[in-house]
Amino acid sequence: MKYPQHIGQVMETLPTPRSCIGAKNVSQSVSLAKKREKWGSTTMQLLTRFNPDVQRYCAIHVDRCFTGDVPTLFDVCKAYSPEAADSWLDVQLTDLVVFCGVKGKAEYSAIVDAVTAVVADNFGYLKLSELMLFFQQFKAGKYGRFYGAVDPMVITGALRAFLEFRAGRLAAIERKRKQDEEKQHEARRAELDRKGGLLTAEEWKEISWLFNL
Repeated sequence: MKYPQHIGQVMETLPTPRSCIGAKNVSQSVSLAKKREKWGSTTMQLLTRFNPDVQRYCAIHVDRCFTGDVPTLFDVCKAYSPEAADSWLDVQLTDLVVFCGVKGKAEYSAIVDAVTAVVADNFGYLKLSELMLFFQQFKAGKYGRFYGAVDPMVITGALRAFLEFRAGRLAAIERKRKQDEEKQHEARRAELDRKGGLLTAEEWKEISWLFNL
C-alpha cells in the first residue's frame, strides 16, 4: 500500500473548506426536507396543521407543547421561508385580535407587520406549540388584556410573562425525567439483585485484589 510521501500530497487528499461547507449544507437540506415531510410539505400545509384551532389542544396537553417535535419560528424560517413564519404569526395574532373584540382593527392592520417582526426576531426560539399555548392562555385572561385597541407592548410584555411560566414548566419536566430515570435504575438494580446479578460485600472483598495488580 502506498502512502503520500510529502505534506503537499497529504494536503491534496484532504477536503477543502468549500467542499466541507457544501457537504454540511447538503446534510442540512436533507434534514430540513425530512422535517417538512412531518410538518407539512408546503407553507399552506404547515399553516393548516398548526392553525389557531389547535390552541385548545395545546392548553389541554401543556407539557407536550414543550417536549413535542414541533418547529420553532426559526425552524420555519429555515425549512420554509421567513415569509412563512410571518404568515403563521399573522394568522395567530389576527385570531387573537378577533377573539378579544377590540376596536381599531384597521389600525392593527397597519402595524401587524411590525408586530410579527418583533415577535419573530425576539421569540423565534419558541416552538409553534408553545406560542399557541401562549395565545390560548392570553385569551383565558392569564396575561392581561387590551384596553380599547391593540397594544403591541401588551403582547410582548405578556410573552415575557409566558417565558417565566415556560421556564418553570421545563424545570418541572426535567425533574420528573430525572426522577423517572432514577426509579428505572433502582428497578434494574433490584431485578439484578433478585436474580443474583449483583455482588455482595463479601464477594467484592474476595476479588478486590484484582484491582490492586
